[in-house]
Amino acid sequence: MTQIKAKVFLPDGLTQPRRGKAFLGISLNNRIAISPQVFRAVFDWVATNVGGADLFIGDHLHRHNYQAFDGMAEPAAIEQALRDRDEFTARLRGFLAPGGSTAAAIMSASPLYQNVTFPDRLSRFRKQYASGGAFKRLIDDAVHAFLARKQRDQVVDEEIRGHCVAYQLEELVLFELLVEQGYGILIYAGAQLPIMKSIVSGHVYGASDALRTLTLIELRVSGGHAS
Repeated sequence: MTQIKAKVFLPDGLTQPRRGKAFLGISLNNRIAISPQVFRAVFDWVATNVGGADLFIGDHLHRHNYQAFDGMAEPAAIEQALRDRDEFTARLRGFLAPGGSTAAAIMSASPLYQNVTFPDRLSRFRKQYASGGAFKRLIDDAVHAFLARKQRDQVVDEEIRGHCVAYQLEELVLFELLVEQGYGILIYAGAQLPIMKSIVSGHVYGASDALRTLTLIELRVSGGHAS
């Protein structure tokens, strides 16, 4: 049986008047994308406790994982990420079909990369990272923790680290754009990024006025299996 525990940032985020729509972020290598049982449990939890959410698939973003850990060139990595997205989306549509469950929009990260403001936003976050301080430390801490789980005792080269940093910086841009589209609650089946938790908690100032308005919900999922 799948069990879910939730943590909200800020703690009163769900007791205050709701600000904007909710979206459920889905990484293509996350359990929610692999296990139908886990997805159903998470989706039902969101419907009951948040009132539903649109689904946001980080497809183009996922190319960094294929480049870093599978040695793919960027064009091949992008193609593979989009194929994975299409396969997952096809499974989702069956679950979300009329009579199957509550309706929810399925969004892809790819179109947001075409937003005319994307390069400038990304440049701003890159400069913040390069300037050091808490912003850089929080991102580096997340990279270190991720690679410790992923690579264990293997030597990690700077190219792999670079992809991991780029992944987080691009994700911040994507979340900013979604806030400006009216989204106010970000839900993720796993740990929220340390940089995001620090921004919404007011511990990192000047990073992004848009991101500071988000309510974050991280769901800890136990039990369940891929099928």
